[in-house]
Amino acid sequence: MKKLLLSLLFALLTVIPVYADIVPVRVTDVPVGVLGVYQPTNLLKVFEKPDSKSNVLFQKKWSYVTVSETDYAYNLFAVLKDKKDLSFVYATDMDEDYVKVVYDKSKNLQGWAYKEDEFQFLPWITFYNMYGRKYGLKILKDAPDFVYDVHSRSDNDSQVIGKITRPKEIRLTAVQGNWVLVTVLNLGDKVSTGFVRWRGDNGEIYLFPNI
Repeated sequence: MKKLLLSLLFALLTVIPVYADIVPVRVTDVPVGVLGVYQPTNLLKVFEKPDSKSNVLFQKKWSYVTVSETDYAYNLFAVLKDKKDLSFVYATDMDEDYVKVVYDKSKNLQGWAYKEDEFQFLPWITFYNMYGRKYGLKILKDAPDFVYDVHSRSDNDSQVIGKITRPKEIRLTAVQGNWVLVTVLNLGDKVSTGFVRWRGDNGEIYLFPNI
């Protein structure tokens, strides 16, 4: 009976797709200096230069069904949500029809990917306005203490009017430079509305869309 149950379990696991779930968790998960994200097609080809005739540094054909079985996914994707059909890699530069992307996060290897349409590259402000507004924001682990301060204005010297303690939800209203205007619902239903720092002066990311 035990062998039969194990066989059935193995059969189910081989049939049911295993979904990947890749999102930044810590501040260090997002490379400093990233300008935004690039949404790849199912064939990602990365060139040495912003020119299709230059050397190909990286090339993968992938799908949401099989990407979880690969060994490169966690080094490649900034965000991968199979169930939502969402995938992004970090983007660090632009050149007309090409976007410079990070194709190996562990080694910070970068190259140029062709931009087939304008919506493939999303600068941070566009990305946050689209996905931060839709899903809310989360504070990444190891963010500095000042990130938890809710200010009256988008200014370090402005009055602190609230604290993020144990947030149930951080709703995004607007992005203003390195600040975001948010409404924070803390545990206990205490609400604070004001500005918090989502990005550091050197480009470190502290808050990320809670996709």
